[in-house]
Parts: sequence; structure tokens; C-alpha cells
Amino acid sequence: MKKILFILTSISLLIFSGCQEEYLERVPTASVSESDIFSTVNGAYTVLHGIHRSTYQYYGAHDKFGQKAVDLAVDLLGEDFYQTERGYGWFVSWYQYIDHRNINSTNVEYVWEYYYDIVDNANAILANIDNATDKALFATKVNSIKGQALTYRAFSFYQLVQLYADRYDIGGANTHLGIPIPTAPTQEGQARATVAKVYEQINSDLDAAIAAFAAGATARVNKSEININVAKGIKARVALTTGQWATAEAMAKEARTGFSLTSSYDAGFVDSTDPEWMWGAVLIDEQQTSYASFFSHIDPLFGGYASLGNHKLASTEIYNFMSDTDIRKSLFVTISGKPRVGIKFSGYGEWTNDYLYMRAGEMYLIEAEAQARQGKADAQTTIYTLVSKRDPEYVKPTLTGDDLVQHILMQRRCELWGEGQRFFDIKRLNIDMDRRGKGHTETLWNAASNYPAGDKNLTFLIPKQEIDANPNMVQNPL
Repeated sequence: MKKILFILTSISLLIFSGCQEEYLERVPTASVSESDIFSTVNGAYTVLHGIHRSTYQYYGAHDKFGQKAVDLAVDLLGEDFYQTERGYGWFVSWYQYIDHRNINSTNVEYVWEYYYDIVDNANAILANIDNATDKALFATKVNSIKGQALTYRAFSFYQLVQLYADRYDIGGANTHLGIPIPTAPTQEGQARATVAKVYEQINSDLDAAIAAFAAGATARVNKSEININVAKGIKARVALTTGQWATAEAMAKEARTGFSLTSSYDAGFVDSTDPEWMWGAVLIDEQQTSYASFFSHIDPLFGGYASLGNHKLASTEIYNFMSDTDIRKSLFVTISGKPRVGIKFSGYGEWTNDYLYMRAGEMYLIEAEAQARQGKADAQTTIYTLVSKRDPEYVKPTLTGDDLVQHILMQRRCELWGEGQRFFDIKRLNIDMDRRGKGHTETLWNAASNYPAGDKNLTFLIPKQEIDANPNMVQNPL
């Protein structure tokens, strides 16, 4: 795994040192040594903000721009989010199930490096923060830094294990290979831990993060930073994946506390000040990456790749499921002869928009599904609370059992379109990935029309760079 260090040119300025692929490297620097960086709490805080920045920075190609690039790729591996033509070629190989099944792909390498770079920085923070000379003066800030670093590490492990390993088997032993889980700075390549051990570490980190925040933490400056709600939101996601229904329900409910469902769904996906947003990247003009950006690839109404042929469409399955009175359906329109083009993420003429990572609507969906899987009638009320805000004609469901679960899952597909969740759901639910009869352009999807549940093509291959550099690494089935 690659190591990184955010290099400082002054006490407050952060720059990034890139290797050939423009990933972040952990290297010595003549400007400021690692010991100097971590000698103060503010130094560690600056490194933490380097992690924030890495979630939306440009990585040397127009399909590599942090977390939202991963979200786009992950959604394109599902059946509800697709493009109808090659356009300029960006993300097409993801959609065709080529990139993540090619050990030489720069994209499969990029995703691996992106998350492990975050892990390495989080490890450096956690290994050094207690040695800061002014720690006693900034106790609440230290708690915030620890909580955020632990959450970032847990989030990265969670993303990686879902992508580069076979699914977590609810009720199973989960002794199959997961991913390496380094928890201290190291230059040594580690072996893959079992999936069970990976999730044990994820939950340990999240519990420690929540405890650090709860002990008293400095309030976050804006939603680019992580707080206790975000940590609980990720804990809710993890619990849903691992079948811990009571934990998923409780954490989702606690996570959304203090956030309300947006009253402007048709304009609520570009601005972090929206009351539904829990976590995102707050961008300014100097930080936007123009064509190499999420909005360039998804906004069909303004000047980027989406408006130049790479329109992103919704499947006929979710489009037809939504009522005509559902505002979510109104955000899929006909453009250039293409039906169901999503304008959910439109900046309406602006390049600079904020990036959404988590919102309260998702927490209602997690809570409702967890309740339904426990046989609780409360699930009907929870899903009604969410969907009635989108569709004034929505009637509280009377469904029970698996019928209610399936209804909630369909609402989840409609609600979270374009937010990087569907492929993960396909894996965790152990269902087929089937695009047939859902509006896709068959000539574009190559051979990737359908894969049965548990198929090896639903698991990313370990990049060749990691295999070559790490003698302890074992590849997934080719």
C-alpha cells in the first residue's frame, strides 16, 4: 500500500506531492518534517484537512476527482444509472465491467490508492496526535481530530471491503479474504484480513470515533468536516450491510437528529446549506475542477461532459415505479431525444457546487429497512415520513413482511439515484445485476447485461501494482 504525507510549505498552507499517477505520496520533505507537522494540534488539524481536500481534488485525469468519481463508477456498475453513448469515453469502461476486472487498469488502481491514502493519513494522525506539545490546551479539538481520523479510516475500509472482496454473508462465518487493515503507519505490505476481521475493525473505529466526539469535541467549521452524526450515519450503513438491524435502526435515527428533510428536493443537491445534508465537500471557485468534476459528468444542463453526450439516465424500472406526483420523477426529463435524463444534480449554470456524501433521507431509508426486517410496523410510518415529502399523494403503505422490505428497497433505488449506493446494495442483498429490459443501450453495455448474485464479476480485482509490491497479497479469482 502506498504511503502519503501532506507536505506543508507554511504552518497553514497545504499542498500535495504526486507520483506519476498524481496520487499522494508519503515522502520526506525538506520543508517540514513529519515530526514538525505533528508537533502541534494545529499541525495535525492541517493534515486532517488534507484528507478533506483529497475527497474532491483532481488526480490527473477527468474521471479521477475523489469520492464522487468513485460514486459515479459504483452507480454505473448497477442497473438504474447509465449512459447511452460513449461520448468522450469517460466512465464507459466502468459501465462495461472492464475497469474493475482488469488488474492493469489505472482506474481500479486509483480507487485502491485513493482509499488507502486516506487510511495512511488517518494512521499518521492517530499515531502522533497524543504527542502534540499543546495537546492539553486543545482537548476538544484533539477529540474532534481523533473522531474524524477514525471515521475516515473506518469509511475507507468499509468502501474497500465492499469493492475488493466478496460480500459480507449475514449469518455466515465470513472467513473469506477481505482487505489489509493497517492501523498504524507502516511501509510493509500487509496480508488480507478476513471479511469478519475487517468489519470488526470498522466497527471498533466507529465506536472509538463516536466516543471521542461524545467526550467533547470542537464543533465542525462546516459540513466538509465529520462530526458524531456522520460517524453514526456510517455506523448505520455498516450495520445494514452486516444485518445488525437494531443497531442500524438506532444509529440511523440518531444520525439524522438535528437534520430535516429538504423542502426543495428539486434544488437540494448542489448546496451543503440544505438542511438535509449531513456531510459533503463545501467547494469554492478556486477548488472546483471544471471538466474533471462530478457535475461535469452528471449535470446535463451546463457545459460539461454530461451535456456533450454522456447524459446519465434512470432505468425504466425506477422511473415507472414513481408516481407522476412524485417530485423525484420530475427530475428525469427528455434531452436531445433521450428519455429519463437526470437533472437531479444540476447547478443550473454553475461550475462550482458542493459535493454530497451523506444526507438525512438515506438515514430514513436505513431506519425503515431495518425496522421492516425486524417485523416492526414502525417501518410503514418511517418510509411514509420520507416519501410523503417527495410525493404529496403518497399513501402510507399497509404492506408487511418481505413485501414491505421490497417496497422500501424500491424507494431506496428511487431516492438514492446517482449517490453511489446501488452497486453496494446489489452485493449486500445478494441479488442479480440485470440491466435487460430497463432502457439501456445494448450496444454500449458490451457483455455486461446481467450477472447472477455472487458472480465473481461483482468483485474488484486487486491492482497489479499492489500485487507486485506486496508479497503478502493474494489476488481475487480472475
